[in-house]
Amino acid sequence: MKTTNLSQADSLIVTQVKEVLHKLLRSQENGNITDFAECFAHDDDLVNIGTDLDEVWYDWPTFFSWMKEAITNRQGYTITEKDTRIVISNDKHVAWYSQLIDTCLETKGEITRLEGFRHTGVLEQRHGQWVIVQSHVSIPYTEPEADEEEQEIL
Repeated sequence: MKTTNLSQADSLIVTQVKEVLHKLLRSQENGNITDFAECFAHDDDLVNIGTDLDEVWYDWPTFFSWMKEAITNRQGYTITEKDTRIVISNDKHVAWYSQLIDTCLETKGEITRLEGFRHTGVLEQRHGQWVIVQSHVSIPYTEPEADEEEQEIL
């Protein structure tokens, strides 16, 4: 969806969805699990996929339990979002997004800075509020550098 030539209603929806996404990332930076929880539907069929093979959650209670510990233990990391794109369904009750994120990543006890996380998801409007019903974060693949012996062969 182009952000130019939006109707006033569509422009308001885009603003509201961006506010949810902004709140989501700031809550993670600040370790605020309450604000984080407000961004999501608390459904038994909520879907969240993280970066590690074992980071797949198919319901709110399990996801929240894992994230509660993760968020409170990783306070202080900066998260920068860029290239956020939002598309609104024709009935104006569903929106989906994609964005790139630069942040610190802690996996298996090691912390590294990583740029270009892919963050995508779907939100629904419920009772006048936008909530995330599905999200996915992936890490861009970088081809490992070949060692000197491999370079000679190539």
